[in-house]
Amino acid sequence: MSISVDLEGKVAIVTGAGMGVGEGIALALAKAGANVVCNARTAADIERTAERVRTLGRDAIAVPGDVTVGSDLDELVARTIDHFGRIDLLINNAGGTIFNSFLDVSDEEFSFIFDWNTRSSFMLSKRVAPYMIRQQSGVIINVSSAVGHLTARGMMAYGVAKAGLDYLTRSMADELAPYVRVNAIALGSIMTPALERTLIDSDESFGRLLTEKTPLRSIGDANKVGETVAFLCSQAADYITGDVMRYDGGLQDTNLPYRLPDYDPQTVIAESGE
Repeated sequence: MSISVDLEGKVAIVTGAGMGVGEGIALALAKAGANVVCNARTAADIERTAERVRTLGRDAIAVPGDVTVGSDLDELVARTIDHFGRIDLLINNAGGTIFNSFLDVSDEEFSFIFDWNTRSSFMLSKRVAPYMIRQQSGVIINVSSAVGHLTARGMMAYGVAKAGLDYLTRSMADELAPYVRVNAIALGSIMTPALERTLIDSDESFGRLLTEKTPLRSIGDANKVGETVAFLCSQAADYITGDVMRYDGGLQDTNLPYRLPDYDPQTVIAESGE
């Protein structure tokens, strides 16, 4: 028995498609037969991804924009409909975090991280879903994180945002059924240029410790994330909706090699005049 992942002729919007996981998803969808609309803030990055899609024999356009800005999302949807006439697949992959301890996260940072990871997915899904309902078919995949269900000091705001995204996924799956399937994929540590450059290259022991603390003793591959997303978008997964699929190497606890220290009761509040 073989599993068929056939997305021939489907039209997919992929946010955060400039590199890493987003690029891996865009290419996997294209290999399965989909045409791809690549979105991110940096035009050069998504044009590079779009060109790679075209070399696979699929049509692709690059639409730069900020997923937290409603007018940019309106433009993204309008450009997609104008070029392709339909939207079959939406991959909400944009997001990220600022590493900071609980007491050091500003009100503005908390709001920004939530907007970037959760509110943006709500905003774009709300704009895309009517087209899917009208054609009586569609799939939305939200890219979430293991931090949404595992605590990690320094990533509180990100965890709250991703936990919210998981709930949004389940709620959307309920409200948009039976025409639109909605699932999330909760990622663990995935080898991306950002992880390699920012974390591993800057600390030789980081990658080794990260791997050792992951039950499968490896770091995830962005291209295989893309293949998993392609499966979730296909008819092979046509009875799966409202699920948050873990793609994390078996994590039961955070695999971050470092841990922020406990707060010191004697210094947590600065004395007057200091």
